[in-house]
Amino acid sequence: MAGELSNSQDPAAGGGNPAEAKVACPHCGTGMPASAAFCPACGWSMRPIAASDRALAALAYFSFVPAAVLLLLPGFREHRFLRFHAWQSVLIWGVFFVLTVAALFLSNVAAAMAFLLFGILASLAMLFLWIVLSIKAWQGERFELPLFGALAGRLR
Repeated sequence: MAGELSNSQDPAAGGGNPAEAKVACPHCGTGMPASAAFCPACGWSMRPIAASDRALAALAYFSFVPAAVLLLLPGFREHRFLRFHAWQSVLIWGVFFVLTVAALFLSNVAAAMAFLLFGILASLAMLFLWIVLSIKAWQGERFELPLFGALAGRLR
């Protein structure tokens, strides 16, 4: 009994199938398929990302303009990491801009103090989000925000 193979070690039971090979994330230790590009738990890249791509991805979060330029330049069409962060930045800045215009319009109509307070809080939240996303991109992580990350992952 002690010398017998368990089902997970028996090649005939499927335990030796190379298609099911698992690796551990070097950052958080989560098990994932060996072919995974990013860790599903922490978003850490399993393949080394060039320092220039990481720097450009962090630059994409500075405002709408660098992200849009990176998306329009044909030289970056195959850089999936960079394009993900650029799309996520465009989406975030777009929503922030729309909310800012709506708040400015509505503050002229009624409740100016409430919209002023909302604007200050939204600006502080955007500053914090900008810092976090820039740092995550610089570290080579694919950090997905709840609605924006899923949409940015589908856009090419």
